[in-house]
Parts: sequence; structure tokens; C-alpha cells
Amino acid sequence: MACLLILNVGACHAQDNITNNNQTDYQTNLHAAAGDAQTPVTTGNVVTAAKTVKGYAEKNNAIPSTVQVGSQNVTKGQFTYLMAQAILNINNGKAKATISPIAVSPAPNPTGTTTGTLTKSNYITLASSVANFIKTNGRLPNYVTTVIGKMNPETIAYTMSRILVFYNDNGRLPNYVTVKNIKPTNSGSSGSSTTNSGSSSTTQGNTSNSGLSQYLVATANCQVNDPSIQALASQLTKGLTSEWDKAKAIFNWVRDSISYSFYYNTRYGAVGTLKYRTGNCCDHAHLVVALARAAGIPARYKHGICTFSSGTYGHVWAELYINSKWYSADATSSRNSLGVINSWNTATATILGTYASLPF
Repeated sequence: MACLLILNVGACHAQDNITNNNQTDYQTNLHAAAGDAQTPVTTGNVVTAAKTVKGYAEKNNAIPSTVQVGSQNVTKGQFTYLMAQAILNINNGKAKATISPIAVSPAPNPTGTTTGTLTKSNYITLASSVANFIKTNGRLPNYVTTVIGKMNPETIAYTMSRILVFYNDNGRLPNYVTVKNIKPTNSGSSGSSTTNSGSSSTTQGNTSNSGLSQYLVATANCQVNDPSIQALASQLTKGLTSEWDKAKAIFNWVRDSISYSFYYNTRYGAVGTLKYRTGNCCDHAHLVVALARAAGIPARYKHGICTFSSGTYGHVWAELYINSKWYSADATSSRNSLGVINSWNTATATILGTYASLPF
């Protein structure tokens, strides 16, 4: 099963045993994978959302993993890009311009610790550097070198949110901004090690107990506390004692009980997928993640560009945390098992995001 790529439209499509006769139509831009925001947003939408990000950062010393901009959710990488473009639009007298979101993968090795003051000229240069880097590379930069030192992506995002909040409150861009450092974070895993030998797919993790808490709670379309999810999780894991056996029972049930349907992004969520017994790759992942979390197993979403026998497409799947390792759980294909992916090449996949809450 795969998620087809359509420029500016997120899509999830079955490709396990289906020949795509219009393959070239779906490969216009490999960065525009499943879940890329579908519609342009206004600069005003970005300014409004920046207030939420600023408040969250000041309370949690971190940038939220997803941000609502207008009527749609975007990842923090996408929102960093949107803020950079918004600052540039405002500076160029185009405060009413729209911005087209693009897929942005996390920085692979974020670094940089700095504080100080950036003049308006300095932060305009920063915004331009960030926007250009993301458009060229499809990911956040590890850092940006400024006149006060290397700024990591979290600090960059927080700084730009403060610039936009000032603009919202005062009707103009500030003459300067004081930079306050926020500790950099990666995409949610460390020491990644995927192999295609035997098609196994696991990720070593140094995730702390506190870091795992976000992978155990209800999130958008992952209704962990819904009675139907709770009941099925209890039924599937009854009498099982090991985390592996519980995870395997959940994975096998979703793989064998949920059929595949073609449509774009999330449609049903975990509860709807369970009710209708069908879903695309996003909704398969929602159900796996919700059932695992309901059974006390940390679970998260992966989003990437994957090569299937029929071609290369955007795709979404679940990962389950068992015995201090993350195991892939792609329930869209009968060829896969827990921790083993045979329906696409894990050695060549490009990871675009790792999420506690799937933003599309």
C-alpha cells in the first residue's frame, strides 16, 4: 500500500498489487508527499497562529509539533517556513499575500545555542535564509549562522513568532528582536538504524519516560479514550503479558481486518476506521496507534517517501515502542508483519516527519 504524490494535495493510495497507469502525474514533486497542506494560507493566518506558538514556547520551552493555521494543521517545520515567508511578505509590503505550504522534514542534526539581539536587517536576512534553505532542501536547517552565532531551528521558530506577534500588536515590524535560546530537538528518534536485510525495520531509541508520554495520549483522529477503541484493545490483548505479544495482536488485527480505500489524507480517524472497517494509509495508522496507546504501548506516526514495486510515493505508517526500540507497524499490506516491511524498500525511504499527532 502506498500514498500517491499529487502536487499540493496529500494522498494515500493502495499500490500493493495495483498498476498505476498514470504514474507520472503523481511524481511532480517528491517533497509534496501525503499530508502536505492542501490550500494556501494568508499572511494574516500565519500572524494569528504565531501568537499560539509564542505562548506555547514560553510555557514549555519548545515549539509545538503541529500548529493550526487557518482551517488546517501544519507541522512545526512547515510553520517555520510559513513564518519566514510571512515576515518577508510584510517587509516587502505584501501583508495580504497568500503563502503555499510545502512539506518540510525535520533537521537531521539540529544544533546551536545563542542569545543576543538581531536588528531588523539581521532578522530579515535570517528569514530569507530559512525560507530559501527549506525550498531548496525540503527540510529545516540544522542551524543558521547569524551575527550573534548559530541559531537552532527551535530558537529560529520562537524568534520569528515573537516578530510576528509584535507586528500583530503594533502594525509594523520591530526595529530589533531579542533572541532567547530554546534547546534544539530532533524529529523524535535518535540512533536511527533501518535495514532492508530480511526487510526488518526497527529504530533504536534513547527516548526518556517523559518523552514517551506524548505517544500514549489521545491526539487528533487518534481517539484513545473512545469506548470502542478501549474495548477492542482490551479484547485483543486479553491474557497476553508481554508488550511484543500485545503489539503483535493489535497489528495483526488491523492488517487482517481493515480493507484499503483510496482517498486523500485522514477521513475517518481511528474510530471511523474501526466502524467502517476500511481506510487509507493515514487511517490504518490512526487505528494502529490508537489501539496501541489504549493498551499502554507508546505509538507514533512516520511520514516518508517510499519506493514500492510500482514506483515511489508518499506514505504514512505507525511505529510502536517495545522493549526500548521503535518497531515499524505498516498494516496496509498483508506482506508486512510487526517490525517487518516487505511492501516497500526501507533502505531507500526518505523520512519527512515523525509525529505524536498526524497533522493531515
